[in-house]
Amino acid sequence: MKHAYSEQTILSEIFELMNSWISDSRRSDTPIVEHRSPKELKQALSLTLSPEGDGMEGVMQDLRNYLKFAVRTGHPGYVNQLFGGFNFPAFAGELITALTNTSMYTYEVAPVATLMEIELISKMLSYTGWENGNGGFMTGGSNTNLVAMLLARNSVFKGVKHTGINAHPRMVIFASERSHFSLLKAANTTGIGQEGVIKVPLDSRGRMRGDAFATAVETAMASGYSPFMVTSTAGTTETGSFDAIDEIDAVAKQYGLWHHVDGSWGGSLLLSDKYRDLFSGLEKADSFSWNPHKMMNIPLICSVLLVKDPNIMREEIQSYDADYIYHENENSAYDLGPASLQCGRRVDSLKLWTAWKYFGDVGYAKRVEWLMHLADYCTEIIDAADDLELMFTTESVNVNFRYKAPKHIDIDSFNEKLRYALVRKGEIMVNYCRLDSGLSIRLVLLNADLTEADMDRFFQSIRSAAAGMLAEAVKAD
Repeated sequence: MKHAYSEQTILSEIFELMNSWISDSRRSDTPIVEHRSPKELKQALSLTLSPEGDGMEGVMQDLRNYLKFAVRTGHPGYVNQLFGGFNFPAFAGELITALTNTSMYTYEVAPVATLMEIELISKMLSYTGWENGNGGFMTGGSNTNLVAMLLARNSVFKGVKHTGINAHPRMVIFASERSHFSLLKAANTTGIGQEGVIKVPLDSRGRMRGDAFATAVETAMASGYSPFMVTSTAGTTETGSFDAIDEIDAVAKQYGLWHHVDGSWGGSLLLSDKYRDLFSGLEKADSFSWNPHKMMNIPLICSVLLVKDPNIMREEIQSYDADYIYHENENSAYDLGPASLQCGRRVDSLKLWTAWKYFGDVGYAKRVEWLMHLADYCTEIIDAADDLELMFTTESVNVNFRYKAPKHIDIDSFNEKLRYALVRKGEIMVNYCRLDSGLSIRLVLLNADLTEADMDRFFQSIRSAAAGMLAEAVKAD
């Protein structure tokens, strides 16, 4: 059954919905989310797909409900995960991406997007210190780490692409104790196995250092393992710490290991000369993960893997048996598909292009510098407060703290409940993690549109919710 509707009318309604969503999400008095349990949300929505369809009237009602109950990740109180903020130029690029609906495997079907992606890769490579290089857009930081591991394996163990890992000795890689869990997934996927990921102890600032890494390599080799890769983390998810890239690279070179730098979280700090020292030694590494959908506020997903060797991605990834799509012609050198694990791949370059075109190098440098300022500002508030406690030295844009509950109350349990009370209230959304010193509220600062006043409101909300919980505890006693 065909349902008649006017595309122009529907588009007008959709743009009106989006405009309202954008403006409301920027107001601190708008709830971040109208919190519902799964059961309550199922009751509030009509989550059935009827055999004959409900037409655009049904579609529009579902879109209204979707926005009604969605989390406002551009809200000034959203400091929950490693993405957020609202980037209007990037949003405009995302709209055009969906409108054109093309794939990134050949120049023929994505001519402008291909040239933009190549130019963006070149631009990002210019920050690494590599004279040459290559790279590609992928489906998240986890996948950039996976492909880096694949390239490292194939580079160190020649021929493994064709013969498989059974023809080679037991492979292991190294990473810090606070490295991202995606490395375990990548080890599983590439056949190395999760036990092949050796975690290296950290110093007091949450950094993997060269001496600890060297000890781990020697121990592994003495046990009969064959190391081939190390991953330095440039911005750990919990504390924002940066491993000692230069020290680690020296050890990696000594033992002939591929050195990957996971900058999925902190990579965008490269945009500022002021914080380039955090990446000292990056120019010597072999690969680098960078997620613009984090600190650059590009809509999900926008992730890039950069590699020093300009040919290795195409050589180690392409399969040479897809002549139905990859044809030899005057433009085939521009086809990006052979260097990608994916076949169909959406355009993730246009939204980054439009944002970078708008802000420029200088504008983006100022944005990440402002984020570092806000981290210092929040740290100063915590240090000066009697009711707040800093849980870890602020290394970059992660601020770890907790509310000081009375001694007779379990402080970890109190702060966990405090976090969930804030989420249900809809005033702020912030996450937590568990450190050696206990449960920490983890404030992540990646939305450069936040102000000092927004952070003042954040701590006011923390204190207000905590006071309410303590008052309830007194009543219960």
